Amino acid sequence: MNRLFFRILLIILLPVSVMAQEVISGLQVNVRVKNAAKDSPSAREAVQPMLLPFFEDFSEQRTFPNPLRWADSDAFINQDYPVNPPSVGVATLDAIDNLGRLYSNASPYPFMADFLTSQPIRLDSIFTPQARKITRADSLYLSFYYQPQGNGHDPLPQDSLVLEFLAPGETQEYYLTRDTLINGQLVTLTDTIVIEGWRKAWSAPGQPLSTFYAEQNKWFRQVLVPIQDSAMFYTSEFRFRFRNYASLASGILPDWQSNGDQWNIDYIYLNTGRNKYDTLHNDLTFVSKAPRMLKRYTSMPYNQFRVNQVNEKADSLSLKISNLSDGNYNASYSYEVSKGYQSPFHFYFSGNYFVPPFVTSGYMSEQYFARPPVNFVFPVGTEEKIFFTTTHILSNEANIGRRQNDTIKNVTLFANYLSYDDGTAEAGYGLSPNGAQFAYKFKLNRPDSLLAVQMYFNQTITGGNVKSFYLNVWNDFFGEPGEIIYSKFGYEPVFEDSLNMFTTYKLDSTIKIEPGRFPNLIFYVGWRQTTSDNLNIGFDFNNDASENSFYRTFGGWSQSLYKGAVMMRPVLGKMKVVGLQENIAGKAINIYPNPCNTGNVAIELPENTSDTGLVLQISSSNGQMVSSMPYTRDADVSHLNPGFYIVKVLSREGVIRGYSKLIINR
Repeated sequence: MNRLFFRILLIILLPVSVMAQEVISGLQVNVRVKNAAKDSPSAREAVQPMLLPFFEDFSEQRTFPNPLRWADSDAFINQDYPVNPPSVGVATLDAIDNLGRLYSNASPYPFMADFLTSQPIRLDSIFTPQARKITRADSLYLSFYYQPQGNGHDPLPQDSLVLEFLAPGETQEYYLTRDTLINGQLVTLTDTIVIEGWRKAWSAPGQPLSTFYAEQNKWFRQVLVPIQDSAMFYTSEFRFRFRNYASLASGILPDWQSNGDQWNIDYIYLNTGRNKYDTLHNDLTFVSKAPRMLKRYTSMPYNQFRVNQVNEKADSLSLKISNLSDGNYNASYSYEVSKGYQSPFHFYFSGNYFVPPFVTSGYMSEQYFARPPVNFVFPVGTEEKIFFTTTHILSNEANIGRRQNDTIKNVTLFANYLSYDDGTAEAGYGLSPNGAQFAYKFKLNRPDSLLAVQMYFNQTITGGNVKSFYLNVWNDFFGEPGEIIYSKFGYEPVFEDSLNMFTTYKLDSTIKIEPGRFPNLIFYVGWRQTTSDNLNIGFDFNNDASENSFYRTFGGWSQSLYKGAVMMRPVLGKMKVVGLQENIAGKAINIYPNPCNTGNVAIELPENTSDTGLVLQISSSNGQMVSSMPYTRDADVSHLNPGFYIVKVLSREGVIRGYSKLIINR
């Protein structure tokens, strides 16, 4: 179904709906990419052409592609988006640029988005055992695995993933169809795009992961592409690249307009002496990210953990290990645990076993590999914040020369908050209609004080999800939210650019979580919204807290239908949150008109605030300052492009006297 038609149909149906509706959407901004971009050079230096074989499995712990092998930094290297990849770590192509923001040309119609371009490769010669020219008889193939959607948003049929080879002097035309409304009629138009200097070698149309799996009977498909045009491609500076076409949700619903159309690419291999049946690899590898060591939470206060650590610690771990070859490999598995930056205090060793091939037996099922026990005690202390690192290691005869994917790590952080999520959002979560409520269930091991709630909100193109909401706290009533203990209106989504992406919303007063008022020390935090808009709070697909997630409108509470974790965390104990930004200080200022479609706005300061020596500072939604000037009540904003901005009024010393959001929509 056409995406525009679907959005129009949704608008027609929403007013008559009386049921709460959960919404999962994409992301506009990838904060991890944005922050990594701040430390990344703007242009990559040229490198010497690489020799065959070329291999990449993206298992390095990095955000951008390795510059020794890749010439650009559009792709997002991660372990969060793929579902059962051949090897841990993938390159994800989507609609976000290398600064972590939606492309400026992003639209509901297909547009060119990310590129993943190799550095030059020597395809003119082989140098071992002796130098000689490469010919077609050497049977040169490029192979890779790909997956649409993964844990992200599914690319639509008009979206695509494309593989191209560098072909100087050639041009190629691409035809994109799009639907638009003209005089009330849905009309299909065709756009032509000319690509110079590259030849299309392969492409795949977009589709949901469920459809892809039903067709392929596998989570990732391996593609083998022969390189046979020796005159064009057998050169000393051959390159290949992947790129994707993406399209956003319709602008009819601006609170849905976020990133999407993800493609995951893994295990790229280019070499001679191959054929179309060369699908197996001499490699034994971890498949998924390292599991968490706690049973219920990803993080929790140390004082809550140590009074019940036997039940809070996981009984065993779940690991996926894959043998990508066609033979058995004698291997061992081990893990070690260290506190802080100290030497490991615990070691686990599986012993040696023969690991059968994945093509015949699937993932390794031996319990000592796949389900190792957590048979140790975390050193109990009095620290307010401490972390433990668990390192998982495969030792085998298979991956000589490919050792990056045989080690994965997990960090268990004990701090002053409870969390079900891992800190990385793969999507956005929201509710409709007006009045819908969400409640998140938490259980303590000892009485404590609830001081604040941390939330991570995704940005949308025009700030369509910046809507005020009620922040609520409930006690428990037979496994569901009961009495409302705290409710206050006026909270709004705030978008943080720090590596820890959560905004801390302080409660007006401390709430004691203790027996009597909170039976079994169970409490709920959440929100009630006052519009039908999707608030678009971060959603983590890699941890499942659905049994603790509840929503409702006018009827009773229902358990969430989505497997994942909403990125919302209660803060306990002491207010100081190490490494986490708090909401903007100061008082709100009034700006009008807002949204603004003229050249000037009026900015009124809070009461009893002197306007002497103040500075007016305007920042874009990605945190970059776009304007700084002496404060004046009538401010010229004609230089601002349409979008969402943060306006701050500061003293000479840099103290924030007031702040507000500003939307430019001319």
